[in-house]
Amino acid sequence: MPTAPTPSGRLSESGAVVFSRRLPRSRAEAWAAVTDPTRTARWIGPWSGDPASGTVQLTMTAEEGDPVDGVEVVTCDAPGFLVVRTGPGGWLLTVRIEGDDDEGSGKGSNEAVISLEQDIADAESAASIGPGWDYYLDRLVEAEAGRDPDALRFEPDYYPGLAEYYRNLVGG
Repeated sequence: MPTAPTPSGRLSESGAVVFSRRLPRSRAEAWAAVTDPTRTARWIGPWSGDPASGTVQLTMTAEEGDPVDGVEVVTCDAPGFLVVRTGPGGWLLTVRIEGDDDEGSGKGSNEAVISLEQDIADAESAASIGPGWDYYLDRLVEAEAGRDPDALRFEPDYYPGLAEYYRNLVGG
């Protein structure tokens, strides 16, 4: 049985909320986990379209009804920086991937840190958005570890379980 989730969001110097996860992967592999449609299908949903056109369609398979959302690719600098606009009101999301690219070093200690950053306007929005990003990023970790991300429960574990933390983080 999975353990209770822990909120990971913190405020950046600019006031945005930053969510981070560590993956035992090279930076290039972590990049693939968040940009390759066959890999994203395992934790958030597949996307279709040509990113070079500036827009793709993401099917959110962990959401009721599998809604499809347009995702505008604002900036893409592989394998470490991605900015997209999506969601209600055109959320601007920044994804950074940091880590050791030296897969051939023989160190065996490749680890990437994936950080997602979003400006969240108010405490009530944060109470649902924060738990949502923790849920999806934990699904990413589970999928990349070869475990079943569907074993995680958004309700009640993430929401309302983490809502008060994010309400206080943004409103406090």
